[in-house]
Amino acid sequence: MIKIENLSHKYKNRDEEALKSINLHIKKGEIVALLGPSGSGKSTLIKCINKLVKPCSGKIFINGVNILDLKPRQLKEIRRKIAVIFQGFNLIERETVLKNALNGRLGYAKTLSSCFNHFEKEDYDIVEESLKSVSLWEIRNERVCNLSGGQKQRVAIARALAQNPEIILADEPVSNLDPTLMKDILSLLKRLCKEKGITLIITLHFIEMLKKDFQRIIGLVDGKLFFDDELQDYLKEETLKKRLEQLGYI
Repeated sequence: MIKIENLSHKYKNRDEEALKSINLHIKKGEIVALLGPSGSGKSTLIKCINKLVKPCSGKIFINGVNILDLKPRQLKEIRRKIAVIFQGFNLIERETVLKNALNGRLGYAKTLSSCFNHFEKEDYDIVEESLKSVSLWEIRNERVCNLSGGQKQRVAIARALAQNPEIILADEPVSNLDPTLMKDILSLLKRLCKEKGITLIITLHFIEMLKKDFQRIIGLVDGKLFFDDELQDYLKEETLKKRLEQLGYI
């Protein structure tokens, strides 16, 4: 589903490259943890996959299409199927849970309709299903500013699901939550992606949940691919300990 070839990027205001000749191939439906210390290039890689950042060189193929060669309209079509979940939620605080989740349908709406927040019945049906899947349908008319951190991230997950995505990119989605909520939100996100066959790439500092459900861990250090391991059950404990020690997590 995702193929990355010789991807490199350097920000204009920095001397060091953020990414250095990254090569990756991620299959449909894989649940992948992207690890690395601060400044390792994790967030840059996530942003490049959705072309929120345009890399200096390399290729990024989504379902066989190099997104770096696409015109804006073609890129919009691809982005419909790539949802992003951010560390800081990126919600409209004054709006309701329902309206925030409906923003996941903007990529499907006609330009004029989206300007006036006019959505089709199909959009509302999809959003209803998304909110029910994260247990927020009952508070759909509540303003987001009145919600807890865990509830806000559930709204962000519902908004992502409303896109009917093939890929979800989650950049440190649980870092702002307490340890109990971290586990709950991470488990919910992984379960929903597994049920729906969505490819999930998630950057993490919180490592306790790595032993469960992740099929693969990828490590970046100083913008370079440091390791790429498939986590078969009999390798999990040994491989995880070794890799986390190498990254300085333990």
